[in-house]
Amino acid sequence: MIKEKLADSELDIMRVLWKEDRAMKASEIVKALAQKRKWTKQTVHVLLSRLETKGFVKADRSGYYHYFSAAIAENEYLCNESSRIVEKVGASMHSMLASLIEADELSDEDIIAISDMLNEKRREIGK
Repeated sequence: MIKEKLADSELDIMRVLWKEDRAMKASEIVKALAQKRKWTKQTVHVLLSRLETKGFVKADRSGYYHYFSAAIAENEYLCNESSRIVEKVGASMHSMLASLIEADELSDEDIIAISDMLNEKRREIGK
């Protein structure tokens, strides 16, 4: 289980690394976040260092340029955060899912995807 929680700024960087799915230079991350954040390369380096300390990022400093990549998968983090929320509010997974469904913000595509995932999980459990 992941012990650390990501700050919003750290999560922004992780989203870039997960989306790109490759090792990136800090300058590339700055460019990817330019619309959302007005960060300098130094700021991104500080955040990447924190993420590396927390175990979220791997760094390759073997060459002139330093490259950073995600050390954990996005799904792993999302699953961990979902469990953390359920534990924090003292709810069950069932009640959390029910509240998300009752929020009326699900599209037809969301409903189909969730149904497919539940059916797949049911098949896995049945084996």
